[in-house]
Amino acid sequence: MSKKILSLMAAAAFGVLLAGCADQKQNLRVGSKPFTESMVLAEMISQLAENAGIPVERHIPFGTTDQVMEATKQGVIDIYPEYNGTGLIFLGQAPTSDGDESTRIVQKLFNPLGIEMSGKFGFSNDYAIVTTSEWAQEHGVDSISDLAGLDIPLTFAVDTDFTQRPADGLPHLLRRYGITGSSTLAFPLGTEGKDQIVSALLDGSANVAELFVTDGQIAEYNLVVLDDDLRFFPVYEAAPLVRSDALRTFPELSSVLDRLSGAINAEDMQQMNKTVDLDAQTPASVASAFLAGKGLLPEGAAAANVERLLVVGDPGLSRSSETARALRAIRAGFPGRDLELLNSPDPMAALAGGEARVAIIGTEAFYAPGDSGPVARGNSLAFAVLGHKSGHLFARSVGATSDLPSMKRIATDQAGSGSAMVLEMILQSLGRTDVEVVHESKSLTDQVEGIRNGDYHGVFRMAAQGDREVAGAMQAGGVHLLGLDEWSQEGHTARYSFIRPTTIPSGTYPAQFLPVASVSTQFVLASPVETQQEAGEVGPGTAGVAHAVPVSADAVAAIREALGTAEAVDPAVPVHSALAPSVEVIDKSLPFRLDVSLINILIILFTVWVLYVCYLPSPRTFTMPDDDQSQSGTKES
Repeated sequence: MSKKILSLMAAAAFGVLLAGCADQKQNLRVGSKPFTESMVLAEMISQLAENAGIPVERHIPFGTTDQVMEATKQGVIDIYPEYNGTGLIFLGQAPTSDGDESTRIVQKLFNPLGIEMSGKFGFSNDYAIVTTSEWAQEHGVDSISDLAGLDIPLTFAVDTDFTQRPADGLPHLLRRYGITGSSTLAFPLGTEGKDQIVSALLDGSANVAELFVTDGQIAEYNLVVLDDDLRFFPVYEAAPLVRSDALRTFPELSSVLDRLSGAINAEDMQQMNKTVDLDAQTPASVASAFLAGKGLLPEGAAAANVERLLVVGDPGLSRSSETARALRAIRAGFPGRDLELLNSPDPMAALAGGEARVAIIGTEAFYAPGDSGPVARGNSLAFAVLGHKSGHLFARSVGATSDLPSMKRIATDQAGSGSAMVLEMILQSLGRTDVEVVHESKSLTDQVEGIRNGDYHGVFRMAAQGDREVAGAMQAGGVHLLGLDEWSQEGHTARYSFIRPTTIPSGTYPAQFLPVASVSTQFVLASPVETQQEAGEVGPGTAGVAHAVPVSADAVAAIREALGTAEAVDPAVPVHSALAPSVEVIDKSLPFRLDVSLINILIILFTVWVLYVCYLPSPRTFTMPDDDQSQSGTKES
């Protein structure tokens, strides 16, 4: 009887356990590779799946191609965006430019592993070997084959994944085209690495770079895609790679993937990549905005809670790779936020008024010109260094206005820009109140053309050394860079200590054969100083009033780590308290111990007693007991 009861109890417990397991919902595990496009596509899959009632577990990003593909084979990941050409290569197959044939082969080889390549997203993201338009024109390069015929050393800027790919990577490309004697700059796979690749190309560290045709940087920086005339690269059409058991577990998943099939073209993807890489929006918000725009997702369904963070810069701040790097670093300090970049004639006022949370500015913005020198504004704190900008004063190569003393009319950027502020401070310090400063929103190329036409005597711009636009203006000829030797003399640097002397090395720009003395300022990120709400400012009428909130110490640390620079902020400007050196106060006092304290007390008491005894008054005579007895016996006798 007892055995029967025990059996029934065990069966009941087992049934309860099974029921509990059945109640536990399984999640769809979505992965991606660590670059923008893959993360955006993975977010689209995740958001549409969640909208269909499928619980999602995100692994965005998961890892490189070999890692995420192996994880899918082993059932660690259920689905991730892949490319049919990549699938061919990693399955050991010969590449092909036929997308449908490529997909058929991949599907056939993956099926025995319980994996399927679902309907394609609608675009192909092929590898692109690119260079700058100026370099391509200078060397007459239109195709990859043209590179092999050059008699100059080539440097390729690529990501580390491209150096290791089994059949379509850099070593195989060089062998196929017969390119020898080249060097390689390899950067991490992902958005930061892509920034470094583009920067190396733009500053001349590399001649040629590896990107994807859907990368937003190609159009943004007017890069030239070299023709793959030997058809080395296969086609890379994007499609979900999904486990068959996931399709069975989540019946709604098939309809989710059907909705994405053919929904994205190359231009769509390029714009989304640009929005993440250059505008610092999150992959999640970019994905949801696209899906909502296509009617695939209710408006704001996935990004309703995404907060926006305003970042301000002066009117001259452009959408450069350095600006994009700064924005993404700021996002690291404010995870989950979408950033919006504003250009303001007074970024410091925008910070102080609570209009923006972070500023991208030069150290000159921390001061205003005064009658006797610069006046500190005192409403912002620098907390990270982005780099340096140098002064570039263009003058005619020949003529009566080819030096600073003879210039009466100098053009620069818009009022409030770093270029305009530094020029005004230089002229004020040099006593050149007779110079007319022309503020314009024209490009540097147009302003330098104005020198050639006689519209101005000079043009002044603050830019990083090796700047592409400056190089283009010098390449056109007819102008040269004028030295500012006077600045390091006569005490100018003492008054304007944040405008420091520098030298532009010879050969930095075309036709620049000598070093040029110039000035430089630091380019930094700044936070507002905390402001207190004044008395009388409370109540319903002040609910929408903006107040400056400084960037927290934790956010400062995260942003600086993302930037990867340890350079100190110029001591001429106020810095965030998070950068103050930590002082460790060592407690040299002895720890309290009860036993030691009691012993010390006893020793003190004993010492007091000894002193007491020592100072007792001594008696006048001493009578010994034996002496008294002997004296009494003598008397009796």
